[in-house]
Amino acid sequence: MVSAEDFEQWRDNPVTRWVMAACMTAADANRDAWISASWDLGKADQAELDVLRTRADAYRALCDTSYSDWQDINGDTE
Repeated sequence: MVSAEDFEQWRDNPVTRWVMAACMTAADANRDAWISASWDLGKADQAELDVLRTRADAYRALCDTSYSDWQDINGDTE
């Protein structure tokens, strides 16, 4: 099992920070594509908009998920 300290060290690692920054950039790009399609282009393709929102949410979730959330997902107990 990964300890809270291990998780924090991983979060603080420059490579992890780099990957998480890319995730946030990708999330923003999906949001911008949503806005462009719906607002700027007037497209109301709900399936396309759902894909863009789902992708953005997934990228953000990777960055926002806490140590205890990962423990719950993995079924780990301390």
